[in-house]
Amino acid sequence: MDQLQRSLESIADTFCERFPVQGANPRTVGREAEFPIVTQNGEAADVRRLWPLLLENPTLEPVYGQVRSGNEQMIVGLRGDDYTYMLEVGLGTIEINTRPCQHLFEIKQIMEKSVRQLVRAAAHYGYRVLAYGVQPLTPPRLPLMSPKQRYFSLYRAMGLDWLWYTVTASDQLHISLNRAEMVEMLNLGNLMAPVLIALCANSPIVKGVRSPFCSAREGRMARIREQEYRHGMPARPFHHVLDFVETIAGTTHLIQQDEQFVSPGSQPFTEYLRTHGPDFEAFLFHDHYIWNSARLRAAYSTIEIRPACQQPWAQHMTLAALALGMIEAGEAIGAYIRQVLGSAYWEGMQRFHQQVILHGLRSPEPSPQFLYTILHLIEEGLQSRGYGEEALLDTVYSRLYRNENPAQHIRRIFRTDNLHGLLTYTSIQPA
Repeated sequence: MDQLQRSLESIADTFCERFPVQGANPRTVGREAEFPIVTQNGEAADVRRLWPLLLENPTLEPVYGQVRSGNEQMIVGLRGDDYTYMLEVGLGTIEINTRPCQHLFEIKQIMEKSVRQLVRAAAHYGYRVLAYGVQPLTPPRLPLMSPKQRYFSLYRAMGLDWLWYTVTASDQLHISLNRAEMVEMLNLGNLMAPVLIALCANSPIVKGVRSPFCSAREGRMARIREQEYRHGMPARPFHHVLDFVETIAGTTHLIQQDEQFVSPGSQPFTEYLRTHGPDFEAFLFHDHYIWNSARLRAAYSTIEIRPACQQPWAQHMTLAALALGMIEAGEAIGAYIRQVLGSAYWEGMQRFHQQVILHGLRSPEPSPQFLYTILHLIEEGLQSRGYGEEALLDTVYSRLYRNENPAQHIRRIFRTDNLHGLLTYTSIQPA
């Protein structure tokens, strides 16, 4: 066995050890929710102006990060016991992270409290906080990028493609896993990406004009390093943890970090392993810049569900309910998809993925009542937890009944009321 194979196996073993043999029962959950902040006319605002106002809350404390110039530090977020505000890749986007919670209603309470504070702070400057999946007017551009050192390295490695990350706003859920199920749930999470996009796409207007995509964030970013399947659905399901590690290690090592600097790269990560041996922390840093629809997060022993745009505020727990129910009903959902699509089920879902990014719920389903059947299984998964979280799916059934997801609804508003209508509809109002 050569050194590279030993390194890959060592990393796979360590990765497994980060997940417990027996996970939490019931599963714990945490949410990462991104929100565009804009001026009254829809241009991207500067989130950093909000830090002093948000710091009036004595339970929050600043989080500092290294900027491009090296030793200089700036505030990149505010941390509290229940939630954290973080500056995202774009200066006009803020991310709110909750602590791990026992159920979705706990997340809902924390998120609504943190967003109320954010909306009040933004209103001080006349800014709007949008429940929307992308900056609606400001295009991706270098001045919008947060001046963090690693972002400049990624820009040097990826060029203009990287700047798309300055304008997107996703809604993500972390769900605890145990060791035995991690690969199966990773495959399921990626397989279900088109279902989540069909129901939750919410970024059809970009740069002030209608995009060809219902989910512009997924449609445009799927083209980034597409030969490596770096964003969206992977090329195929993973067979085991070593297969996962080998696949990730075969992609381009975009940036590497040492004690002082983050530098861009262009070789596969396997070349780094040939020189440095089984560097597990370097693998995690590399893996962080693979943006598949579902990712295993070894630091938290979770799966991260990623393909959904930020949702309309009155329905802001929609993705969380879908993602958690999906994992709880994972075995049944996986069996159903393989039953109706046969041995080519992965390729069939990839085709469905391409269609829903463009057309949302107007896309032809892979089989009759496909989405309704999966939604019913998701509901049963939530019911099994015993918290009543299935009530959060009511809005999803309504979308399916109307054959209209949030993006399709926004297209109708934009057709009659242009950007003004979009901003009015997506702005989160002070309580």
